[in-house]
Amino acid sequence: MRRSGLVRARKARGLVLATIGCACLLGAAIAFAAETFSTQAYFTPDKLGAPANLSATAVFSSNGTVPTPISHVLAYGPAGLRVDVAGTGVCDKAKLEAQGTGACPADSRIGFGGGVGLVEIGGEVVKEPFTLDFFLGPRESGHLTILVYAQAHSPVQVELVVVVKEVHGSKPYGFGVEFEIPPIATLPGAAYASVEKSYFTIGSQHIAYYNLVHGKRKLVHVKGLIVPNSCPKGGFPFTVTITFLDGTKSTDTYAAPCPAK
Repeated sequence: MRRSGLVRARKARGLVLATIGCACLLGAAIAFAAETFSTQAYFTPDKLGAPANLSATAVFSSNGTVPTPISHVLAYGPAGLRVDVAGTGVCDKAKLEAQGTGACPADSRIGFGGGVGLVEIGGEVVKEPFTLDFFLGPRESGHLTILVYAQAHSPVQVELVVVVKEVHGSKPYGFGVEFEIPPIATLPGAAYASVEKSYFTIGSQHIAYYNLVHGKRKLVHVKGLIVPNSCPKGGFPFTVTITFLDGTKSTDTYAAPCPAK
């Protein structure tokens, strides 16, 4: 893969809150009807005012055949959370859809992930692994966009690009994301695909680029996600509202622990 001056660690890392939506944020469990959604996540480093990475795992369960697919996500992080992606590249959605991840500049990649999908075939639920790749897209009206490329191969071929858009909430919230997930068809007469488990890693550490400063090349580190300078009593507040394909909606609010001093 071409790097164009980009310096990376072994694992690509980039922004954060976009896929907080994809794993639908940190913290507790969300209960809705006969289904449960829960996640585990951590920041590295866990330090106020510092650029941070985020790794998270989301698990869905249901007492029905398969969990209900998600159609829309609106998520907010704490006030004071900042994002600085100066110097990174951008990926074109049309090229990503037509050519796959190789069409995106190396310095536009901001994270990776995957998981296990569920496909019902002939009354039997089959597990299907999938991968997730995250790229910065062109800004829209000055706001960030993130392109999430989901891919699966068997038993159902899936190639899907989801556009995640930056939004902002009122205090105690701040930076957030919003996106829609279209129904994912599987086989004729079968139910839409659902998700059993998803994980991701996004962040900014160990990503840098070279810039000319007074005629000399200077290594500039990408900050990406920057943790707020202070943590309110009770922890960092997060909220997520999920709309499901059957029209039901659920909102969860919670607080992530403050960094250890």
